[in-house]
Amino acid sequence: MTVVNDFTIPPAVSEHLSLAEKGYYGIGGNARYFAEPGSLAELADILLWSVGQRLPLALMGRGSNILFSDADFAGVVISLGRMERMHWLSDDELFCEAGVENSRIAEELLRAGRGGGEWLYRLPGQIGATVRMNARCFGGEVSAITAAVLTLSVEGCLRWRLPEEIFYGYKHTALMESPEIVVAALLRFPHTRPEEETRALMEGHEGERDAKHHFDFPSCGSTFKNNYAVGRSSGSIFEELGFKGESEGGAMVSPHHANFIYNRGGATARDVLTLAARMKDAALAEAGAQLDLEVQCIGLFDADLLASCGVSSAADTRDPSKGWVGLLWNPQEEGAAPTQEALFPRVLMQGPLLGYSALNREFPAGALVAVEQLRSLEDATLNPQAPFLRWTTRSSDPVIFAVKPPATIPAGSFLDGLWNYGVSELFIASVVPGGGYLEFELTPEGHWVALRFDAPRKRAKGFEQLSAEPWQKVVQKVQCEGDFGMEFSWELLQPFVKGEMLALQCSASSGSGELALFPWWNHAPLPADFHQPERFFKIRLL
Repeated sequence: MTVVNDFTIPPAVSEHLSLAEKGYYGIGGNARYFAEPGSLAELADILLWSVGQRLPLALMGRGSNILFSDADFAGVVISLGRMERMHWLSDDELFCEAGVENSRIAEELLRAGRGGGEWLYRLPGQIGATVRMNARCFGGEVSAITAAVLTLSVEGCLRWRLPEEIFYGYKHTALMESPEIVVAALLRFPHTRPEEETRALMEGHEGERDAKHHFDFPSCGSTFKNNYAVGRSSGSIFEELGFKGESEGGAMVSPHHANFIYNRGGATARDVLTLAARMKDAALAEAGAQLDLEVQCIGLFDADLLASCGVSSAADTRDPSKGWVGLLWNPQEEGAAPTQEALFPRVLMQGPLLGYSALNREFPAGALVAVEQLRSLEDATLNPQAPFLRWTTRSSDPVIFAVKPPATIPAGSFLDGLWNYGVSELFIASVVPGGGYLEFELTPEGHWVALRFDAPRKRAKGFEQLSAEPWQKVVQKVQCEGDFGMEFSWELLQPFVKGEMLALQCSASSGSGELALFPWWNHAPLPADFHQPERFFKIRLL
């Protein structure tokens, strides 16, 4: 294992990889580090490591809309291509990790007999980036099929975002201006469509792409967004201005589609942007069209060249003539420590309970869990008995927790064997191996149990016998606005917090053999076992 400043490089991170080999354009310098997480937990670990090392961070999907700088990237480029799990939560809701290819989603809809996503077929890229830029084509737009989005902040906080929080209109989202990563999307397809009709639409879209020679040479598709105020597409404007076949070095405007810039061989990022700048200037001067670059630039570029393409940048502290652009996080920027989420209560993790093994319709859809930090670490040390964390569960489907304890057992009772019924569960653990963990189980009616372990399923000394008494002063049940949950004091949690870090895991049982997790695990072990503290989600407290 390679070590940098006494920090072990995470297993999913490689060193000194060519970015030209990773993006569609075939352009770019080398990345000092290139990360390919295969799970949400691996991604969170990479973020924690990168920020701890104060390394610039950039994100890519398939690289189908990215122009990397010719200069080497002295930080971490994260690719989500290995996060590609996909499964149906219900008959019309499809859960996709960010790395799922757009075409694969269309093919799954064809198999399932659902309509509404045919336009995704042969659309280059992955669903995470498609959501981030609110991509559209052939009359379809991803905002129209998105039910919710799960994002991960640079600080490592998971948030379940609704469409109205994200989508701002044509190829514009809140995520384009926020240091958050789309890690998954819940897509909704309420309408059925016959297989032959869906196949005909998909083949029609593919044929149109081939007719426009989209894939003759490396490119990122449309170079500029359309400006609908001018009444015609950007491609039509550039065709009218005679740009087809125009070139700069190894870059050339497609002779078939005037809004495409090809890499015909040996093109540099400077070539592409110089040509794009000429196109942008001509569109404004000769057609009165103000056009915005659609291709996303990442890395360190000549600042004036970026500006000529309408792209703003952050000046490099070593060379002000250079500008950083497209970064998820830039340690050079003033106040770069990612503390934008420091207001309390602060959402640490929020999202849906998903089937334990990520199988289709494995667990009833409609249950959301959340864990919030209620006060700062500084305040918590001054008020150790005050609530520090709040955990809540909300269910829109009564079937999820329909199996209930016998009516003879009063609601709110401390109850052994609670896992036999419909329960929501929370595990809280130390990030240090062997540091122990806590388990809490709760029903909507307030039946509960709490346990403390030194190791997986090994109860801690003094907690061998189940009793409510040790928990009375450090745990409070909460119930409001359809949520049920608990609050935990700093006095209880402090022994498990190491270096401001804590590990959390939500889970659930329907009482009918259906099990769920949030965050989900890759390759969850069988037989099912929630007691896997090394898999819990690590997060930094503030």
